[in-house]
Amino acid sequence: MAHPLNLSTLLLAGGQGSRLGGIDKGLVSFDGEPVAARLSRLLAQHGNEVLISCNRNADQYRQWADRLVSDPQPDYPGPLLGILSAMRVASGSHLLVVPCDMPLLDAPLLQTLIALASEHPEQAIALQSGDQLQPLICILPLALLGALEQAWQAGQRSPRRWLIEQQVVTLTIAADDPRLLNANTPSEWHTHHQR
Repeated sequence: MAHPLNLSTLLLAGGQGSRLGGIDKGLVSFDGEPVAARLSRLLAQHGNEVLISCNRNADQYRQWADRLVSDPQPDYPGPLLGILSAMRVASGSHLLVVPCDMPLLDAPLLQTLIALASEHPEQAIALQSGDQLQPLICILPLALLGALEQAWQAGQRSPRRWLIEQQVVTLTIAADDPRLLNANTPSEWHTHHQR
């Protein structure tokens, strides 16, 4: 039986953008607006609050978020800490997570993910494209906060490995689904921006 979720949402924009030459990926323009603006608007349709994990450019990100979270330690320790920081402050029962470098994510895909989470409210849910887990597109019960705290303290830094340890339930879509466009170099952004 489906369980109504009280969703908080998280946009992960805390990375270094090393493959983009240090550019903040969430602020790159896509179809005439920053990707973070586009994705936070999408998240706002599905949850009760939008959290953005960012470690720089807070003044810009603040306009799209109900609340900002940042890593409590320096040197960009990775997205798992961004997720942990958001879980510590989220007000909902579950946290819907998306990364800032997939500008073509859409409402139907998130709605399908949410429907699956409603059927498995006590389990972590993640997207899978073909045989590839997409660990940064997931829904996490806030009840997993303690498990994530323990894993982080024990040295876990991989969202994928941590989700597998939680017996994650997956929603599988085609490996070449265009909604998972992931632009990681300036030329890729430029190419897709021109389309």
